[in-house]
Amino acid sequence: MNNQLKTITGIGYDGKRWILIDEVSLRSVRYGDIRDSFRGEPATVKGGTPPHKPGSTGRIHTTKGEHYPGVFLAKWERF
Repeated sequence: MNNQLKTITGIGYDGKRWILIDEVSLRSVRYGDIRDSFRGEPATVKGGTPPHKPGSTGRIHTTKGEHYPGVFLAKWERF
């Protein structure tokens, strides 16, 4: 399966499925997307981890490392 077509999802602390979305457009973030950080630095999205406890933001995995989703203007939401 081609990961570049897949949205980034996972099971969160609550046992429910979460999806990584763009904070501005509210569209899903996909594997292979090139996103700019709030500093304007581009990185390719490689995956992510949804929140592991209430109050957590989860993580986004990129070619620049693992970050809070807000660094790349993204967030995790239940779906």
